[in-house]
Formats: sequence, structure tokens, C-alpha cells
Amino acid sequence: MIYLDNAATTKPFNEVLESFLLVNKKYYGNTASINEYGKKCKKLLELSRKQIADILKVNKENLYFTSCATESNNIALIGAAMHKKDFGKHIITSKLEHPSVLEVFKFLENFGFKVDYINVLPSGHIDIEHLKKLISKDTVLLSVMEVNNIFGAIQPIDKIIEILKDYPKVHFHVDGVQGVLKTDLDINKVDSYSLSAHKFHGLKGSGLLYIKERRNIKNISLGGGQEDNLKSGTVNLANAVSTAKALRIYSEKVSEMNKKHYEFKKYLLEEFNKLKHVKVNSPLKKDYVNSIINISIEKIKGEAIINSLNAENIMVSTKSACSSKKNNINEALLSRGISDDDIKGSIRISFSCFTRKDELEEFIKIFKEKYKQFEEVIESGI
Repeated sequence: MIYLDNAATTKPFNEVLESFLLVNKKYYGNTASINEYGKKCKKLLELSRKQIADILKVNKENLYFTSCATESNNIALIGAAMHKKDFGKHIITSKLEHPSVLEVFKFLENFGFKVDYINVLPSGHIDIEHLKKLISKDTVLLSVMEVNNIFGAIQPIDKIIEILKDYPKVHFHVDGVQGVLKTDLDINKVDSYSLSAHKFHGLKGSGLLYIKERRNIKNISLGGGQEDNLKSGTVNLANAVSTAKALRIYSEKVSEMNKKHYEFKKYLLEEFNKLKHVKVNSPLKKDYVNSIINISIEKIKGEAIINSLNAENIMVSTKSACSSKKNNINEALLSRGISDDDIKGSIRISFSCFTRKDELEEFIKIFKEKYKQFEEVIESGI
């Protein structure tokens, strides 16, 4: 199998799987128990938190374990909005966001919050000038992702931080799932930041949430008070340890990986640009990550392209795995002004630490063979 759907999930490092099994075998105690075994497990939990915090260059007291980035987004966004609802009811996001952000903003409308969406430029980046017009003294919450998961545009987070210096009441949340360690963002400059282990070769069901000021987040779930009341429920120690292991290994590889991905992207874009009916939606630019490529083939549905590649044991995708079974058109691509036909004919190719050049050479060889069949259909006018 040639696996090129790494924006959806990555293969775990072997060391991560080994650490998960080891902890479940030797440290299966409850970290909240006051017996010596529980204390030993608690110490291991805090060591894992400290290791992750050191890699992310944040204080460990500001880092919380969750079950996934979706939960992290929910905790941060709903918690911040409910804490600040007496100070304002205006909240802002963009149509570029992941469903776990967009659906939360729709949910908050039920509580009287007014949602505004920042315009998106044809380049795939939010319109900073439009944000300046939207923001007001009544604004209490803003969420913009670090890197778009559909086409890989790096959003201007530092520029937003500068704007918000004049609006200290605004809680600024960043979904960092696709961007963690791939950009030079200083996480300490935002109010909350979410990430998910299975995007950096960790395990599914393991999320993280950075919060600058805990007192500014209202609890949205009740229980035993674990993770400073943010995530009640028995802590999954094995997941926490394996997440620390995954992030450590990933952090050691990410610089070299980014260089390798640049060459991979350059190679594929050169090949795609030779094909008359292929449009590239992810240019080779500094404000795009190198690990995600989105392309469109006019008049051919993305599902048809994927199915034809599946037959050759090549795995790519159309959009976010969290929304791929919905029939609605992708809002992130639509917000850029890309036509409905091109959106319907789009696919996403994404790399990981394990992606190899020979796999991409085989992929492009097969893709070109399939493309000939698509080209006949396109030019026949059927």
C-alpha cells in the first residue's frame, strides 16, 4: 500500500506502540489514587506532561491531556465563551476551520452569541483587513487554525496576535493540529492551542490542550476533577506517555522531514503542472506547509479519482476525514472562491515521516495512467 492520507492520520512510531503496551503492563494504576502505586503512576504522568511542555516551550502547568483535538477545541471554545458571556456576545472564526470548531460556533449561537466569519482570500489565507473591520469591543472569542487541513495554507497567526493587543478581552484560540512544530509559532502568545497525537505518529484518542489562563475557561464537564477539572475522568496514562514519546521522536525528525517534504511537493507539482486539466490548490510557497497538496481535476469527481487509485492500493482523500461522509461541498475550498466543479473534483495528498520518494514516483506513474482515462472523458464533453 502507498499511504498518502497522512493529514487524516499517521502511522504510529513503533516506539510509541511499545511504550503504550509497557505502561499498560507495568503502570496500570489510577493516577488519582493516594496509594504508593497510584503516586508512582502520577509521577510518570507529570514527567510526560513536562516532556511535552519542554518540546512545545510552554509551562507544564498550562498543558492538559484530553482524548482528542475535537475535545480540546470544545473545552477551549465553549469554556471561554461561557466564561466571558457577561462581557460580550460577539465571536469570530472563519470558514477555513475544522468541523470541531465550526460546529461549536454554531452551537454557541443557541446561547445568544453572534458569529461573524472572516473573509478568505483567494490565496487560502484569512483576510486580515476584514478581521480588523469585524472585531469590536463586544468581541470575546476568536478562533483561527494554524494550518488549513484541506490545502495546507499557514494562517497569519502573528498578525492576529498584533491586532489583539488592542482587544485584551478577546480569547484567541488556535487549532494547531496540522501545524504543530511545522511553523515558528510561539504558543505562549495565544490563549489556547489544541493538538492531536495521531497527527504526529502518536495514538488515536490522545489529545492535548494548552491554556494560558485556566481561570478564563469555564468547566464544561463535571466529574472527579482530573486535569484541573477540565477533563474529568480517569486519566489514560498509557496514552499520555505514548503522546510524549511520539512528540519527542517527531520533534527530532521534523526539521529534516520538512526539507524532504519540500522536495516531494516540488516533484509532484512539477508533474501535476504537465497535465492540462489538473489545477493545483496548494502552491509551493513559504506560507503553505509542504506536507499537504490539494489538486482538482475539472469535470471529474474526487470520489472517482480516489476509487481509481484505491484499485491500485494507493490511499489519498478528498477532505477532512471528520466530514468526508457528508455530501456538503467543502467550505474551506469554497471560501477561496474555487468553483463548485473544481471542489467536487479535488483530492488531498499528504505526507508523513514515513513517506518515501519511490512511493511518490509510483503514485505519479499510476496517477498519469488514470488521468489519461479522465482526460478522454473531459475532452469528449460527456
